[in-house]
Amino acid sequence: MQRPSSLVLFFAALCLTALLGSLAWLALREPASTSLTLPPSQATPNNATTAPETVGFNAHIRPILSDKCFSCHGFDSTTRKEKLRLDTAEGAYAALESDPKKFAIVPGKPEESVVLQRILTTNPDVIMPPPDHHKPLSEGEKKLITQWIEQGAVYQEHWAFDAIAKPAPPETGARHPIDNFIRENLKPHGLEPSPPADKSTLIRRVTLDLTGFPPTPKELDAFLKDESPDAYGKLVDRLLASPRYGERMAVPWLDAVRYADSVGYHGDQNARIFPYRDYVIDSFNANKPFDQFTREQLAGDLMPNPTDEQKIATGFLRLNLMTREGGAQINEYLAKSAADRVRAVGAAWLGLTTGCAECHDHKFDPFTAKDFYSMAAFFNDVRQWGVYSHYNSSPNPDLPGSNNDWPFPPELYAKTRSVMERMEEAREASYAAAKTVTPDPAALEAWRQSTAAFLTANPTGWLPLQATAITRGGSLPPPSQASDQSILLTGEPVKNDTLTITYALPPNTSLKTIRLEALPDAANNNRVGRSPDGKFTLTPKFAVNRKVLGLSYQQADRRTPEKYSNGSQSPLLENTWQSAPAVFEEPSNAASLPHHAHYHLDASRTFTKAATLTLTLKSADIGKFRVSISPFADPIPGEPSALHPQLASAFNSGKTTDPDIAAAYILATTPFKKLPAAAQQARGEIIAARAGYAHSMISQPVPPDKIPQAHLLPRGDWMNPGEKVEPAFPAFLSKHIPPSEKRLTRTELAEWLLAEENPLTSRHFVNRLWKQFFGKGLSNILDDLGNQGEWPSHPELIDWLAAEFRGSGWDVKHMVRLIVTSETYQQASAKNPELAEIDPNNRLLSEQSARRLDAEFIRDNALAISGLIAGDRIGGPSILPYQRKNYWENLNFPERKYLSSTGPDQYRRGLYTHWQRTFIHPMFAAFDAPSREECAVDRFQSNSPQQALTLLNDPTFVEAAKAFAARLEREIPGGSDADKISRAYILALSRPPSEKETENLTAFLEKLRKEDTSVDAMNQLCRVILNLHETINRY
Repeated sequence: MQRPSSLVLFFAALCLTALLGSLAWLALREPASTSLTLPPSQATPNNATTAPETVGFNAHIRPILSDKCFSCHGFDSTTRKEKLRLDTAEGAYAALESDPKKFAIVPGKPEESVVLQRILTTNPDVIMPPPDHHKPLSEGEKKLITQWIEQGAVYQEHWAFDAIAKPAPPETGARHPIDNFIRENLKPHGLEPSPPADKSTLIRRVTLDLTGFPPTPKELDAFLKDESPDAYGKLVDRLLASPRYGERMAVPWLDAVRYADSVGYHGDQNARIFPYRDYVIDSFNANKPFDQFTREQLAGDLMPNPTDEQKIATGFLRLNLMTREGGAQINEYLAKSAADRVRAVGAAWLGLTTGCAECHDHKFDPFTAKDFYSMAAFFNDVRQWGVYSHYNSSPNPDLPGSNNDWPFPPELYAKTRSVMERMEEAREASYAAAKTVTPDPAALEAWRQSTAAFLTANPTGWLPLQATAITRGGSLPPPSQASDQSILLTGEPVKNDTLTITYALPPNTSLKTIRLEALPDAANNNRVGRSPDGKFTLTPKFAVNRKVLGLSYQQADRRTPEKYSNGSQSPLLENTWQSAPAVFEEPSNAASLPHHAHYHLDASRTFTKAATLTLTLKSADIGKFRVSISPFADPIPGEPSALHPQLASAFNSGKTTDPDIAAAYILATTPFKKLPAAAQQARGEIIAARAGYAHSMISQPVPPDKIPQAHLLPRGDWMNPGEKVEPAFPAFLSKHIPPSEKRLTRTELAEWLLAEENPLTSRHFVNRLWKQFFGKGLSNILDDLGNQGEWPSHPELIDWLAAEFRGSGWDVKHMVRLIVTSETYQQASAKNPELAEIDPNNRLLSEQSARRLDAEFIRDNALAISGLIAGDRIGGPSILPYQRKNYWENLNFPERKYLSSTGPDQYRRGLYTHWQRTFIHPMFAAFDAPSREECAVDRFQSNSPQQALTLLNDPTFVEAAKAFAARLEREIPGGSDADKISRAYILALSRPPSEKETENLTAFLEKLRKEDTSVDAMNQLCRVILNLHETINRY
């Protein structure tokens, strides 16, 4: 790596100082509040001498009692002192157990309220809260409690648990309902909304918020020139229609459901789950209604005739941490998994800290331990194992032969959109590379003519072969061949059974690929094999004119691999082909589906004279099979045609010269090592695409009579289970639901989450959505809408949004569009320094909030600005950004090396980074990405020198700076420094530089060139721009 000059190091130090200073300022200006705060319109400081005219329980008293009193006098009966409850009116108004003539709270009579007497006393022996509680009440809080009791001590349902009633927006003259709520709340403070952000700032803001990318110069220019009244609305609609929208929206959801590519515990082995991430992206892009999104993830496998997509959605239920550690206790880890799923539902759908009830009743919310384990019971029907291996200490006969390299069943093996697209891209790249080779005209024409004749007779590109002789070892009679050229064997499996089949190859036959099909047949119970489970194992050997054929590679669309490595198997077929399904793999009826194996010669062979192909097939249990040949390279197993679609069109056109035909000729007749490097790479990618299939962990229900009994675990002790429990909804949110006579299922759980009686789901989702666009939620403790959470800054607005979300048919894009088209969203940010004193947290929203990009989008931003970002591919397998090979050296069982992705995969979005729970990528860790060992609905943002050093030295950013400089030269060839600086600012910041910025940076370049001629000055300047505070923030 080029060593930076002293001037660059000095400038980098200045950048570092400026970055940290700016971040520190931003942290002071925009603190991530985690303490209880009251709505600004109603807040009374603790040291205030006056109280509001009307004191409300939810607005003023509940936050005080929750923070200072509920831990001893709240919902949890096991820790309740003096049997006194202050979280309910019934408990507070009841006679004291110690003196039935006295009452804790007497509405309207503060002098008779024992609670107030204990609060106001100065006697340290009786004062409440007690001194050792270390949470004394302020004078302002005491005044509030006194006034509340005087006004009747009226209790209210906690705001988040109360039914949602859609309020009418206030009349403030704004055209947008959101703006009316915001402006109504500004009035008591004498504040006005900030002016709109300038168009450059606005397009950068909304493009980053909706896609995670900055706008391109072309998009910026078009928006700046569009003076129509609906210019911004058209921009929003274009961004919502972009496939990048689904990627942006997926990131917070993946945090919330703890998506990862590894299992977390002990060896932290790899898990096959990326199709679930594709499902999330595709769902947001398709604007799948959130209620359907919910049902599919919680109970997709229980739907009638579930689709592959619905099964993949249940990957949510498999994202819990898992282990196959020797000596681990099965029941302990089953209990951990059950608790994990309850916490996940609490985090992703309810916005409650349900985990607090794992050991005891929740101390602050009406969520009991019985509620916790009753909810866990919903998931007892999910096929799972506490330890995903088979040890003497923890026997698991369901998974015989499993080891640390195995995947984590159950899994679905299915065609996957993103993988099929990668495969098609690779096929096209293969043809493109082959077109760079000029073939011999005569040889090409001869091949074209013979191949055209072959296609006339065999339009699919496959010639099923007719056997001329079939012999069978032993005393059993050989089978016969049917009219469709298939050969059928029936009866019991025969050990060491061997068939020898001879096929005649017609003169002038070109042979590149052999297809061996295993076909289900009624004679074998519609299975492909004759073993009791309908499977087969076979070992083929091919010879032409008695000479064994050398094969380049072989692949099958369905198989059970002989072995696994680091959670997966080679995409290549072993010499011995074992049919599907693998252990607890779906489709479970794979033995009733056709299987296809392709055997590829290194280069095609043409037989001018008649020849014989001999197949020696060793198999005890194969059923029906057929052999076909093709002259084409790289046909995909399972696809009916051997031809690439564009090649079929070329032959059908009747042209004697066509570049696609020439490319097909090169690919078919050229030995692999003599192909262009790009063609070799493309073939590797075709093979890696596994015929368009991928595995994904899914939920698989066990039969009803096999569902284990659930128990309440006192204090979470899995070794001493308590009372039996059945699936049930939390009692405090299901008071009007009659008890069910049958066992409730995950389907009913999903319906309850979406029911009108449950106000949490819609409130929680819109609150998180608000945070995505304003930096904070309306209630800013996103994972806790309960008593320890924050009272919303705009209670009526959050209810209006929740009701609108439900009323819109759970339409996510509708809600996003509502928010980003509001004038509140479009305001300028940090323009009024007086607001830092009046409203330091920007809870009144009289301006927009500036905020740092999340880790993935900081990386995406650099790749987009530099021009390195890879294509338009959406979804697909996880990638490994640059990192040293021994980064995973502390991972064992199995040992692993970190092999950074190559080619376009290295420049894919951060969303697709392999998420190793115990070793997330260092750049992501530096910028506060969660490990996803637990659900995370809000990312903490820190400021540290490590972040600036990462931006300066991480290989991705170093390479991005070089590519950025090269892009400037490419787009401004021979341009002046000022021209390139201007272009760099447009690319990175969506605005031109000021005269002062241009002057300073031009001087920096000139000085750098004079002091160190070995340094690429523009490259270093690009490093500086990528490190600017403004670059990694959105305003």
